[in-house]
Amino acid sequence: MNMNITIETRETTTVYGIRHNGPYIDIHKAFGALWDWILAADLTAQAKCGIAIYHDNPKTKAPEQCRSDACVEFYQPLADERLSEIVNPIELTGGCYAVYHHVGPYSALEPVYNQFYNQWLPASEYEKTEQPSYEIYRNNPMNTPEDQLITDIYFPMMKK
Repeated sequence: MNMNITIETRETTTVYGIRHNGPYIDIHKAFGALWDWILAADLTAQAKCGIAIYHDNPKTKAPEQCRSDACVEFYQPLADERLSEIVNPIELTGGCYAVYHHVGPYSALEPVYNQFYNQWLPASEYEKTEQPSYEIYRNNPMNTPEDQLITDIYFPMMKK
């Protein structure tokens, strides 16, 4: 696999999410609850993209202790009264990111992380910051064939 990484500077963005505690593979449960809220609040047309934020390294932390957020970005920020007791505004910190553009099934993302951390990062002039990595889902898994799913993975970086 060729690591076609681009470096991007991003603005700080507010997204809206539900915390998931447990194995990352189960984050779809939090996305299900998030989507139910979007439908109930009649916000479907305002939803721009889904985002998953991963706070812990699953290689060093037990799966049941891993924290992630299933999020949605809207075209415009929401008024607080639109939020529910389970959905919280979350700030995605701006700054320098290494970005990997992935086309294919979500199940093929783990090798991307392994190659990034084991090969690309050590050979680069960057190091990871304390900010969490996140994935932006550019199309809808409900109506997109698995091999055409587009995921951009954002790794927070700074120059060594």
